[in-house]
Amino acid sequence: MDRATFFTHFELLSDQPDAVAKMRELVLQLAVRGKVVSQNPKDESAETLMVKVRAAKERLTKELRIKNFAADVPINDEDRNRAIPQGWAWVKLADICIKLGAGSTPLGGKQIYERSGVKFLRSQNVYNDGLRLDDVAFIPPAVHQDMSGTWVQPGDILLNITGASIGRSAIVPDDFDEANVSQHVAIVRLAEKELRQFLHLVVIAPDFQQRIMDVQVGVSREGLSMTRLKEFVVAIPPLAEQHRIVAKVDELMALCDELATRQQARQRPTPTVRAASPAGLPRAANLCCRLGSRARPFPPPARHL
Repeated sequence: MDRATFFTHFELLSDQPDAVAKMRELVLQLAVRGKVVSQNPKDESAETLMVKVRAAKERLTKELRIKNFAADVPINDEDRNRAIPQGWAWVKLADICIKLGAGSTPLGGKQIYERSGVKFLRSQNVYNDGLRLDDVAFIPPAVHQDMSGTWVQPGDILLNITGASIGRSAIVPDDFDEANVSQHVAIVRLAEKELRQFLHLVVIAPDFQQRIMDVQVGVSREGLSMTRLKEFVVAIPPLAEQHRIVAKVDELMALCDELATRQQARQRPTPTVRAASPAGLPRAANLCCRLGSRARPFPPPARHL
């Protein structure tokens, strides 16, 4: 998608009050369907990439002594036959992850929070554009050690799985130090970290978000189980194309930011014009006085019967 095409799409949505938000959704939707950049037949295919991912997953599970989990059922024919660009591959989320699990609640809950210590990430810290740590909670290092199964690592994708913010997701920065995570947030840890930028786009794109809405569990349907999440099917492009897609999305989202700024400027109230005064524009009577006998005051408006 070039700049001209972008603005053409925006014109179709510009009359809607949430036009910029809709445009961001459209960018994500087109991106994860392979519609924003061209495919290159010279790229190493996603099938070849998946061979490497599976090998990395097997190696890491042995090195880290963790359970090598997998999807419960293979990809069905309906999903496998859905059209995707040349060189892409359908995979289940479980196939590319070495960890897919919810966080936990420390014993004592909020009562053990401290003013400093190890960051304890909650759903209010997780946003699609990154982690927001202004109101982050802290837990004692000893509690963090006891909760070793929910340690957060750089490169993890965090996903809110309950409540009003369900579906919101953030990538943990590469320079992040340490943290733990609450039961309202899931850790998605990939076998190959290079997939994280593209997969994050997949997670926050409309198709994936709708899937989350469709499979919620619980009485009020406000929770996403890990059993369901690991069965999610996603389309993966070649790694080189992933990089091009992420770069293009960054470019198009910058244009969305520009559009949002323009809209805000147009919506600002126009300064009101103050009544004319002798210190400003002269009133008609004053003007006539200065013009002397050469001018007469404006006649009063005619009265209509």
